[in-house]
Amino acid sequence: MVPHGNLPATWGVRLGPLLVNGHEVVLRSPRVRDGAAWREVRLRERDRIEPWWGTSPMSWEDRHEISEWVASYLAARRAGRAGEALTLVVECDGEFAGQSNLERIDHTARSAEMGGWIDSRFGGRGVSTAAARLLIDYAFVRLRLHRLTGPICEGNIAATWGARRLGMVCEGKMSGFLDIGGRRRDHYLWALTVDQYVPPELPSATARATAPSRAPHQRATSCCVPAVPGKAERWAG
Repeated sequence: MVPHGNLPATWGVRLGPLLVNGHEVVLRSPRVRDGAAWREVRLRERDRIEPWWGTSPMSWEDRHEISEWVASYLAARRAGRAGEALTLVVECDGEFAGQSNLERIDHTARSAEMGGWIDSRFGGRGVSTAAARLLIDYAFVRLRLHRLTGPICEGNIAATWGARRLGMVCEGKMSGFLDIGGRRRDHYLWALTVDQYVPPELPSATARATAPSRAPHQRATSCCVPAVPGKAERWAG
């Protein structure tokens, strides 16, 4: 829900770059031509991502046809222009490296749900944490949100570690919350408020001006980690 007045910048956005360990991390709105890179990574990373992804009657291959990307891109563009979601591609040194999103943005309650995934080739470089800093800072500063949440499936150790690193607090267990990997799975609700947030340190990190299109300059040090555009993932870390 968007209050009266100017719509927030949730489409046509570019955040970063943030330099981490010599690597340049950028978040930006998706493009139709990202489909081929998205498909290649998602098919290659199936064994790591699918266990934490929502169940579908479609095969993993069919879910990642270019036509599915285009449909999801169009849905994300509609939601972004309406101020209801912020769908971003993660780039590392110019390569497609994953996605980092805000879903269910409620500008009245000043809340949103986070999710995302990162290509394992970029693991251990601080890319995931850098992407999270950029996203969270944008959410709290530019979008003026107060509270971010992230449901994490029971057993997803990497996502749980990431949430703790960001200073998120586990508020409780949600029994049978989502159908994941073919069955209903319990999730833990992790949350972070603007009052609690302290940007995590990054190794050898330097930040250039973070400037989304149509948005004023914001703090350079800023973010967290789902998803196919318009479809929130549950933290495939």
